[in-house]
Amino acid sequence: MHAAPDLRCTRRAAIDEVAMPLDIPLSRHIQGRFTSDVARQLHPRGIPPAPTRPNRPAPLSVRNGRDWLVSALALSSTLAAGRLPSRTPSLTAVRDGARSVAAPAAAPLPVRPSLPGAYAVTGGGYEAVPVSGDPPTAVASSLQNIANAASVSCLATPQRCPQALLAGTVAAMAVISSAATGLLVGRATAPGCDRADSTTTPPNGLAQSLYDLLPAEYRHRLLEIVSDCGADTAACTGPAIHALLEDLPAPDRYRIMATLGVAQRPGTHGVGGWPSGADAAPFTSPLDWMDWAADLLAAAASPAQARFQLDLEQITRATLDAQAGLNGTDRETAANNARFDTLGALFEDDGHTLLQLPFNGTARDIFGFERPYVGCNLMVEFSGAGTPSRTLMLLAHGDMIGAHDGSSGANDNGSSLAALLALARTLRDTPLPPGMRVQLMVSDMEERGLYGSKAFVQQCLARGTCPDVALNLDMIGRGEGITVTGSDRHHLYMDGDSRSVLPPAAEVSAAEAQLRQQLERAAADVGLQVFDSEGWAMQSDHIAFQREGIPALGMNLADERDIALEREVQQARARLWVANTAVNWTRFEEYLQGTLDPDATREMDARLGVMDRAMQAYKALPESPSMARIHNGRDQLHQVDTDRAMEALAVLERTLDAWLHSPAP
Repeated sequence: MHAAPDLRCTRRAAIDEVAMPLDIPLSRHIQGRFTSDVARQLHPRGIPPAPTRPNRPAPLSVRNGRDWLVSALALSSTLAAGRLPSRTPSLTAVRDGARSVAAPAAAPLPVRPSLPGAYAVTGGGYEAVPVSGDPPTAVASSLQNIANAASVSCLATPQRCPQALLAGTVAAMAVISSAATGLLVGRATAPGCDRADSTTTPPNGLAQSLYDLLPAEYRHRLLEIVSDCGADTAACTGPAIHALLEDLPAPDRYRIMATLGVAQRPGTHGVGGWPSGADAAPFTSPLDWMDWAADLLAAAASPAQARFQLDLEQITRATLDAQAGLNGTDRETAANNARFDTLGALFEDDGHTLLQLPFNGTARDIFGFERPYVGCNLMVEFSGAGTPSRTLMLLAHGDMIGAHDGSSGANDNGSSLAALLALARTLRDTPLPPGMRVQLMVSDMEERGLYGSKAFVQQCLARGTCPDVALNLDMIGRGEGITVTGSDRHHLYMDGDSRSVLPPAAEVSAAEAQLRQQLERAAADVGLQVFDSEGWAMQSDHIAFQREGIPALGMNLADERDIALEREVQQARARLWVANTAVNWTRFEEYLQGTLDPDATREMDARLGVMDRAMQAYKALPESPSMARIHNGRDQLHQVDTDRAMEALAVLERTLDAWLHSPAP
């Protein structure tokens, strides 16, 4: 074992921009005082005032329609005040064993939470949940204020009630007209309205809509605020996000205001709310739009999700930055070196002791020629008191391919790497039971033939230190549900670099069966479906463990419709490897030179023909949509569905907790 080098990540500073002042004071439109001066100005000229009446309310009667209206307005205002939602997102913590989860086990979580990260297990034991009700729009607040002002005027001076009611009616019509125009103009000019070619998912709720409107640097700052504040969202995130909004460039600020329904396009008159020149004094204090936006943005991501996104952002940014100005293999080598350096820095910044596990070897290409390689796996270990008696390994490959097309390796496999970092923080803060050990490994060169996992397996078998069971994560960044690949399917994958081209299926051990049951139960609790993927095996590092008899599972997120396509491709690939193995490549040089005898030549022709047809059939099959989004420039940060990834992370945390507190099978 070797200590990790001193690795540090240079973070890019946020862009400073000057915030331009707003041209309309919103306080005039959202709060203030509706004075009698405004009522007099709105009163038609030449109409004599109403007869003077005693300055006391008349008793309600069937014919006293005016007072019935006034009482109804006052009552509705009072009831509306009681319905105003809290601006602070509520927090909930439900204990389940040794950690907090989103809901009791008896109440499975919805398949799609209404806010990103709403049900994700956080490092601090809490999770953000949606605000308890929809905050009132500027239109609702303004109409309520009109009703309040008219009620006060009628109750205080009954003789002027007709004028107050007329003024309120005119003001209400102005508010509704202004709001309708503001929504049409503001929303039509907001970002996202013209992104017909966008590959991102639609905004998930108002909070997600506001988050999507923030420029990239401000989104990064918002995630840092939420992550640093942890569970202390009410006292910490509000002021910090409010300051962020004050620093926001004016065009972006207007788009947020338009989405909230409190502004039109900059430069227009008649912003949603009160007509120009009016004041109002409502019974209840309406929400300031920045406070409202800050509270919504604070709920857009839980602290755990914010940290996940920040980790993934650093991994993908380092991968892309290292590619600049390079070509060919140098481009991919630089990208992977930067990727592993960044991973090492992130683990060490969280206080973990990082172990490096170097390896080297030779591989055979499709023609049987040997190619040397050198790589290095990374590992972090956590143990309970005493000598370890049981070990669970969770691993994910850290390398990527597709740099020549500008891939950032976000989903494949940055999503799983960010999950490992999150699990490491959970394990750091949670004492393990005596005798229990958990290993987190970042494998190298998975994309080149599972070389890192194969090397680790050979090393641990030689030392007698292999884990009791392993769980491999690959691409948990998007998909409708979970697929799980056990040892009984490893023979479906053929890579031409194992001891047998057609390896036998392995028996499923009790340890593997237990882990699978815990994983599937956790998925059901979270609300993620586990797809039946019979006849298909996920092609990743768990296969290196399974082929050597080490209990292991592979897990990823996928769309069910993709499994059938990938099964066909996998079967065609297997036929290609079988046909390739049947060719005697040691005599291929003689075949090319024409020195083989006629019988050997005919045999070589026949076998090469079979291989060529198998190759053409393999290449003719279409890629599944999920495979078409990796190993190329499409694998970018925006392709990762963080909402879904946090659900997968919740499944992993529940599975880990169940394994730690269950006896050996």
